[in-house]
Amino acid sequence: MTTEESWSFMKTIEAGYILGPLFIVYLLVVLLKLKKQSRNYSMFQYITLISLGIYILSVVALTTFPIEINLGMYKNQSPWYSRINPIPILTIDMATFILNIIMLVPFGVYQWLVVKQNKLSWELVAVRSFLFSLTIEVLQLLLYITLNSGRSVDINDLIANTLGGILGYYAIRFVSKNTYFKDLIDQFKVSLKSLIITN
Repeated sequence: MTTEESWSFMKTIEAGYILGPLFIVYLLVVLLKLKKQSRNYSMFQYITLISLGIYILSVVALTTFPIEINLGMYKNQSPWYSRINPIPILTIDMATFILNIIMLVPFGVYQWLVVKQNKLSWELVAVRSFLFSLTIEVLQLLLYITLNSGRSVDINDLIANTLGGILGYYAIRFVSKNTYFKDLIDQFKVSLKSLIITN
């Protein structure tokens, strides 16, 4: 048996083992933060905060799990930089591109719900959507480099995700122009900043 064979390892980690406990921690933190505040939060605001956590973790589950650990003789043979596609548009897979747009539409909607309107613009939504997408892509690359988990990094994903966030922002902004829907949507609004900075 060679040295490489002796420490070879292959394992699959499903999302639930990591994201399940993370969601419980998130839920406890949110509930404790809300309890410390003097004001009362409505059921709709609770729905916003809890569903936001579910959404973020669902995106992570879709984009990074299952994590395939392949070490030793099982590791991928291609270099890490071969997993990066830096060419936009020309290498686009339309089905994947559309799905990536759809995936980040809720991200734009949630920004409308948790950020004060006077501090929100489509440019800010675009930047946040891009950074969220970039974080996912970097995580995928790091998982490939460290664990040989077979994910690729694609600039088209960054473009699609950013567009999705902007689309979600404009969609809820348009719907909010209707008085009935505005009143309904306003019930779900909650300041995430005031929640975070609470002592």
